[in-house]
Amino acid sequence: MKLVFYSIAGLVIVAALTYLYLHISFSIKCPKCGKIDEERITRSSLARFFSWFIPTKAYRCRKCWSEYVVVGH
Repeated sequence: MKLVFYSIAGLVIVAALTYLYLHISFSIKCPKCGKIDEERITRSSLARFFSWFIPTKAYRCRKCWSEYVVVGH
């Protein structure tokens, strides 16, 4: 039973880290295509929750339409 729980927990952690890797950036460049053609958008509720101790701004790339959050900018 513990093995099943740890397997599911591991998959959830890997999925969360993959999501964060694809949607968080430390510069204004798009993490997907690398372009600097962005527009500001409303942050998600998760980003708003963490913004009280981590400064974040949400952007959408105008080239590939991916949404990402810039941390510390």
